[in-house]
Amino acid sequence: MTAPGPHMPTPDRDESRRRFFKFLAASPLAALAYASLPHGWLEELAAKEPVDPFVPGSWRVPECVSCGAPILPPAAAPANAHLSLPTRQQAPQQIPPQNAQEEQLTGSLIASPEDAVNVWDFERVTHENNLAQHWDYLHMGVEDYETRRANREGFNRLALRTRRLSAEPPKRPDTSIEILGQRFNSPLFLCPVAALQAYHTQGEAGAGRAARRRGILQIQSNQSSMSYEEIAEARGEPHWFQIYTQPDWNRNKRLIDRVAAAGCPTLVWTVDLLGGSNRELARRSVVGEGTQGALCQNCHNHQQGYQRPMNRDSGPAGERIPYTWDWVSRLKDASDMNFVIKGIVTAEDAEMAIEHGADGIFVSNHGGRAENSLWASIDSLPEVVAAVRGRVPVMIDSGVRRGTDVFKALALGADAVGIGRPYVWGLGAFGEDGVDRVIQLIMAELGIVMGQTQTTSVAEINSRFVMERPNPIMMRHNELGFGL
Repeated sequence: MTAPGPHMPTPDRDESRRRFFKFLAASPLAALAYASLPHGWLEELAAKEPVDPFVPGSWRVPECVSCGAPILPPAAAPANAHLSLPTRQQAPQQIPPQNAQEEQLTGSLIASPEDAVNVWDFERVTHENNLAQHWDYLHMGVEDYETRRANREGFNRLALRTRRLSAEPPKRPDTSIEILGQRFNSPLFLCPVAALQAYHTQGEAGAGRAARRRGILQIQSNQSSMSYEEIAEARGEPHWFQIYTQPDWNRNKRLIDRVAAAGCPTLVWTVDLLGGSNRELARRSVVGEGTQGALCQNCHNHQQGYQRPMNRDSGPAGERIPYTWDWVSRLKDASDMNFVIKGIVTAEDAEMAIEHGADGIFVSNHGGRAENSLWASIDSLPEVVAAVRGRVPVMIDSGVRRGTDVFKALALGADAVGIGRPYVWGLGAFGEDGVDRVIQLIMAELGIVMGQTQTTSVAEINSRFVMERPNPIMMRHNELGFGL
């Protein structure tokens, strides 16, 4: 570089600095840096940068090129309030810290149901709200969660074949379905989940009110915190009931008679736990005195001889019958209710269930809580549908988290698609309003994908809209099982 000579004046250091500030202030990248700079730097800039470069001594803080507001960090505004600045608004808007990319893949601690962007936002709130033992019960899969993960991988391995234009002007998608003589606004339904008052005092009644408001099916668990009659009253109509049978036939018959007398239209028998379940997390979580400890007894024994209401029984013992396929016929013949068998994952079992009188087949691996087969529920659906051949409705759950998952299950032949953990996350976070928001989000996502595929009714959704990838795309962070 040539050294300055007598004919080249030495550059004014302050003038060079002013020009640099002018260049920086004019750059659209400046706003990204200002928030991290000290307040004094901006005050110095206010004393250095000219409003008019040709009028010495005329200085200003840089303004937004869009709205004319001064570009100041939120905390700097009070310190600069004494400056007389030519702005187009009275005060700069404060921008909250942005962690959007991280929160999108991990969920965020939201303050209200309306703040939720997807169902995983409720997962974090429910985790914060609940006892560790209650969270572990909801969260656990068997052994090391592989089947829980497989359920998500199954859906994330299915790609959608979208369509762009239709022959007729687009219209609002009709998501309504009819199943076993009942009509619902959506193929989405609430699966049976035990002890919902462990997550919110509104329990199954709160979930039922939300389901009724959105016009979707609710199935009550045999292990519910509330009785069938209480939930039906909260809903304003009867709902389906899921039963865990006892070897004592008389106990089963008394329970079946009870829900049938209350107007229950459909009985659902869960069979995927008959072989046992290796729930290691539950054994680690309930240590020491377990539910007999003082804290747990505040709830678990809140009345003398407490049992969950649908487990209470009094009456003579009956014949102890070994579990075989004859149980399907026996349960079907025990009432006039429709009968659905839950936990079927193979073509052979689907054939046997229909042969023995089942009115519906429920494909499920219990959300990864039954056996560690590593076989996703959605992966077992096609062979069950092929075996059923349209003779009875086919339902599915396990791993459903989005409207796209609902669409994929419908495309592979399901007639209705259930959620378990997501609506319990909503309940645990905000009660009934949380459940309502979870339903709303998934139904809205289903409506979007129906628009993207140019399908206007559930009946138009078929296997042509899905194709299988060689490997799943897993984007969500799921350390220790979160995000599954």
